[in-house]
Amino acid sequence: MDRAVVFLVICCLTLSTGLVDGQSLEVEPIWLTVSSLYRTPIHGAALIDREIQLNWQDGVEEVALFTSDPTLNQTPVVRIRTEDYPDGSYQSYYSLARPTLVGGWELDHPGPQESGDHCLNFWIGSYRNDTLEQVECLKIRPTWMSDNKLSIGGLSLTSLVWPGTHNSGCYRRGDTLSLRDTLARFVLTQDQDVWSQLVYGVRYIDVRVGFYPVKRWNTSEQISHDNSFWINHDLIKVRPLVPVLREIRQFLEKAEGEIVVLDLHRFPVGFSGRHARHNRLVELLERELREVAVEYCGEWPTLDKLWQQSPKGRLIIAYGDNEVVKKHSWLWPPVRQQWGNQQSVEGLEEFLENCMNDTELREPQRGLWAAMAQLTPGQLELLFNRKASLRTMAHSVNSQLTGWLRDRWWQQANIVTSDFFLGNNVVDVAIAANVEKGNALKRYELM
Repeated sequence: MDRAVVFLVICCLTLSTGLVDGQSLEVEPIWLTVSSLYRTPIHGAALIDREIQLNWQDGVEEVALFTSDPTLNQTPVVRIRTEDYPDGSYQSYYSLARPTLVGGWELDHPGPQESGDHCLNFWIGSYRNDTLEQVECLKIRPTWMSDNKLSIGGLSLTSLVWPGTHNSGCYRRGDTLSLRDTLARFVLTQDQDVWSQLVYGVRYIDVRVGFYPVKRWNTSEQISHDNSFWINHDLIKVRPLVPVLREIRQFLEKAEGEIVVLDLHRFPVGFSGRHARHNRLVELLERELREVAVEYCGEWPTLDKLWQQSPKGRLIIAYGDNEVVKKHSWLWPPVRQQWGNQQSVEGLEEFLENCMNDTELREPQRGLWAAMAQLTPGQLELLFNRKASLRTMAHSVNSQLTGWLRDRWWQQANIVTSDFFLGNNVVDVAIAANVEKGNALKRYELM
């Protein structure tokens, strides 16, 4: 029986395995996130962003923030009683800034990379009666797929929960937040580059490509060049495409067991009616990524099958033009992104809830689909609300998204994308969901 069909059977038999549809996933009750907001300090002109947020579930009495491992008898820099913060979160004034990606996971690090999770420089602990009960750190998870290979290998691509980012290449320009970044209120969607996103555990990269002809020097002639291809946010070009492609390839070469989906979803500038430009883009993709690209064989296989058949290829390149896909065996059909075009958190929640309950949408044979967990700015925000931005909109969604996925959607979701992804705990919840689903599959096969 096809594994995707088997997994649907499991969902119908969850009572026998202890997994009740809609039941919360068991994950750590405390976690750290990074705020998408920024502020101007009382003294000085430098903008401050990436401030650490403490989060907890019901039942936790006290939480504390540490800047070093609390199991080594360190003193917290923040300690609060959760009853004073009924929303279940607290934003500190401690900034993550630009931490070193430990374990050899800095971009272009010459030495070997260490597998497994690695803590950064912030920890959260929970107290009960002045006793430190639990500890969690803010961490990178660069090898989570291979780390959990025995548990998740039987899951198909369509039953896996893929943590993703929306408009992945639209991130701020430097290590520190600039005034120029803040002026791009509705352009920048992330504050980590694509390399860092992958190292933190993101496995779905969402890109829109624009084409801008390059003029030959001292002539009016226009030519096609690598520099013609840019990552866009709708009609606005943000950064060149080629460096991002090379970051993805470099990550896959170093994280040998990981599988990544690169979704070239739309082509908003320069491609309409220009088939030759699609051909040129495919040539570029072939040159930069062909060696790590997975062949599309008309099915949505399990991770084990991909690992067995493609020892070198671990990149799924989804291309947003079916006619182009038909001509190349290593291009995959477009990902079916589900957009709510909502301006309120309540409206987005209702839209995504309907997606999760749509059995036709979730039909495994139809391929990958993505819950786009972002708000869409309306005309009033764009024109008149100077305080509105993608940062504030992401902040309002991210504060809820972790709970939605953990408590209701983890069994149904496929790809889940967000803006300023460190503002939620989707990566950790997705990994826990995949391990639980993979183990449930193994239990069923032993019945």
